[in-house]
Amino acid sequence: MEAFKTRKSYQSILLSAKTLFWKHGVKRVSIEEVCKNAGVSKMTFYRMFKNKVELVSHLLEGLTDDGLKSYQEIMDSELVFPEKVKAMVREKHKQTIELSQEFLEEVFASNEPKWQELLVSSHKEMTSLLRKDFTAAQKEGWLRQDLSMDFIFYMLEDMQSKIQDSRFLSLHKGNVQEAIMEMTKFFFYGVTPEKDHKSE
Repeated sequence: MEAFKTRKSYQSILLSAKTLFWKHGVKRVSIEEVCKNAGVSKMTFYRMFKNKVELVSHLLEGLTDDGLKSYQEIMDSELVFPEKVKAMVREKHKQTIELSQEFLEEVFASNEPKWQELLVSSHKEMTSLLRKDFTAAQKEGWLRQDLSMDFIFYMLEDMQSKIQDSRFLSLHKGNVQEAIMEMTKFFFYGVTPEKDHKSE
């Protein structure tokens, strides 16, 4: 598969799939539609991907890699921690607003092992980075000293599980994007000292 990644046809398929899946979800889009939109044959598609599941897996890999890259760029910037938090929330909003409700629901609720493995793996990596950076920020006085990292990340894990909770989603009228953003803002602004966001 690595040999295909620099090919124009491979990139065209990914772009086509991203455009269609992000808009309509996975189930409603056929491989034929992806190929037609990409301007490639089904034969070309099957030389690069076994099926639609594998195609979505590649898109998820790219999505999670981009998210981790954006996070690292923010954390490596010269911004002070509260501004980094704002930048992270804006970036999360940018990432989720482009995704269709159908796509998010299908991926998060799916029993597809590969998709779940990718989601779990990226979540673990992001959690590890957050823990490291939050620990540093707490030492610098940007986070409340009376909160333990174990508690903070227990709550993060709990919030993540809410994505598949129908009762929680009903609070946002089933809108997964809004639910994700609500959790993101609650998590970040809920752990920063009150003095740091009074003026927001």
